[in-house]
Amino acid sequence: MNRTSKRLLAIGLPLTVMAVTGVAVAAWTSTGSGSGTAQSTTSVDSVVSGTAHPADLFPGATKSVTVTITNPNAYPILVTSIPAGTSDLVNGCLAGTVTTEARALDATGLVQSNTTRTIAANSSGVYTLVSHMIADPSDSCKSQSFNLPLTNATVVSNAS
Repeated sequence: MNRTSKRLLAIGLPLTVMAVTGVAVAAWTSTGSGSGTAQSTTSVDSVVSGTAHPADLFPGATKSVTVTITNPNAYPILVTSIPAGTSDLVNGCLAGTVTTEARALDATGLVQSNTTRTIAANSSGVYTLVSHMIADPSDSCKSQSFNLPLTNATVVSNAS
């Protein structure tokens, strides 16, 4: 091997090693950028429905009425209030003959009849309301079923 070949080998070999090493380092330290997307859903209104109760109302009575609130959403909810209800006109019995008291949020959430506060996703919760019949209803109020509209119960997401 002549002198020129030795010089080329002495200079070229280290340069070749550095070039290969540089490519390998670049492969391990590469970066990238881009973006992802996410989309939120919309809430579905909860449903408040009455449950069957015994025929125990009489003039001046204070009784309990249970209602079920159904959560159709994919996340848990907390009921913060249930408004007062007032009976509709029914077969000559005046509207307002039977009322329920409003229920409002206490320090830790409106407690259900089974002592839980949160309604799980796609589940229901049962609440007890206090109802009253006026002291002097007409005879047309005997043996009637009273509808007590409970609109605008307030619920909030309780996801953790």
